Amino acid sequence: MPDTHDEAVAGRDVGGALGSLIAIALGSAAFWYSAEFSMLGAVFPRTIAALLILLGVVYLIMVALGRTHGSRAPRGSNLRRVALALVMLGWAFALVPLGFLLSSALAFALLMLIANHERWTPARAATTVAAGAVVLGGLYGLFKFVLLVPLP
Repeated sequence: MPDTHDEAVAGRDVGGALGSLIAIALGSAAFWYSAEFSMLGAVFPRTIAALLILLGVVYLIMVALGRTHGSRAPRGSNLRRVALALVMLGWAFALVPLGFLLSSALAFALLMLIANHERWTPARAATTVAAGAVVLGGLYGLFKFVLLVPLP
């Protein structure tokens, strides 16, 4: 039985169209600012920028063709959604002064605290810390030693 918040609402997805315009603008800005990067350093931002622009345009075409529909507002905490966005923004600004590993570890810990809906147990905390260490260590190794991206 579907939840009521998953039901479609009559009309086109205007919110999705606005989100697509924002994605296109962000992708365009990323392309513009990545011109200052080295050729290898610009690969990742330009790839993400191209995806943002391409998928934004595709969704706008779908909206224009009437292939989308609105939806009811999602259930859940708007405070959590805002907190997640603020932590990610804070992480971006903390990269240079704190470095990649420290700022990423702090952001990961905060994101897990905000996103977790269940009671914390020692086993859950240990698993979360271990998963975070593997992911952050893997990303650090990938960027630093494989892609040769200079990290702060």
